Amino acid sequence: MSENVMPESKPLPVFSGKENLHLKDFFFKVLSGSANGILIGVLPSAVMKYIIQYSGMGNTQWGADFSAILTLFTSMIPFLIGMAVAMNFKMKILDTGVVALATMVASKSVLWGMAKAGTVNPVTHKALATPTRLYMVSGAGDVINAMIVAAIAVLVIWAVSRYLNGFGSVAIILSPILIGGGVGLLGKEIAPTVGKFTTWIGDIVESFTKLAPVPMAILIAMAFAVIIVTPISTVGIALAINLTGIGSGAAAMGVVATTVVLLINSWSVNKKGTTVAIFLGAMKGMMPSVFKKPVTLLPFMFAAALSGIPVALFNVQGTAITAGFGYIGMVSPLQSMIKDAAIPSTVMDNFVSPVVALIAWFVVPVIAGVLAQIIFSKMLKLYQPADFKQDL
Repeated sequence: MSENVMPESKPLPVFSGKENLHLKDFFFKVLSGSANGILIGVLPSAVMKYIIQYSGMGNTQWGADFSAILTLFTSMIPFLIGMAVAMNFKMKILDTGVVALATMVASKSVLWGMAKAGTVNPVTHKALATPTRLYMVSGAGDVINAMIVAAIAVLVIWAVSRYLNGFGSVAIILSPILIGGGVGLLGKEIAPTVGKFTTWIGDIVESFTKLAPVPMAILIAMAFAVIIVTPISTVGIALAINLTGIGSGAAAMGVVATTVVLLINSWSVNKKGTTVAIFLGAMKGMMPSVFKKPVTLLPFMFAAALSGIPVALFNVQGTAITAGFGYIGMVSPLQSMIKDAAIPSTVMDNFVSPVVALIAWFVVPVIAGVLAQIIFSKMLKLYQPADFKQDL
């Protein structure tokens, strides 16, 4: 009598210092992991924001708690970036945790400082008996710094594995302390310098707001059409320069233009789930494809330039918070239509009708996206839809 013998499965390869690192492969693993980490953290709260607000869920305790939990995910983006990058390199559990922790503490999504004795804790409502270090989550932090720190942590783990045998039997103690804490401290020190790059981008965008409405709307839309497929936070830029009114509408329209071009190309080459994810806000997840073929930025900018024109003509406005969203959760289109007593007239002094919103947010961007596809893909043959083939 014979027995069916299952073949032994080969153990999956684990990241170590024995393998050689190649620059291109290293870069795209960091980029891809960062894109996935951003999406995991940002999409839940973005998609659910208005659903919770207008369904009445936000008026209940569990609904408010659910909203707070989803919002907290955003502050975990650096941790998620570190985790996803480590997993792209097929790291073991310890090293994955170390990379994630180093990335988390270095990227300003969690801030801390010493509170004096007698300070009232906002959670417990009790006065502190002694000086105490308090920690506060503060949005997504600096995503660019998170990517840099994750990359540094990977390199350090590789070097320790190659030259120090991964700390041997005491790795569980030394790796979190020396690599997690050490790289995290280094990342915190370089964060202000890295942040200057984001500030520089913000200064450029802010200079556009001093132009006449039409050229302002075109240039801001083009800028945000590019920013949305980079590690730079569109919302972060908008908040940093307090981009409101038409400037906010143009920024969101730039995001919409890129979304439309990505949807047109993704529909024929990707799984339907990937295309749906792009519509829901996964544009940053397409960073690897865009970075592999930067010429794809041209149709984004072209579609954004055309889509920015009705923003100025119809006076489509928004707030600094909605400037970087576009179709994500329908935040930007809804904000341009729905009057909110909490928003002062200095921020928004015009709200468009549903018909105007339909034309500005959907009709024009779709036409612009189709034209961009015809010109840059069909006629000039600068890229093909297959260049956007990617799993999210």
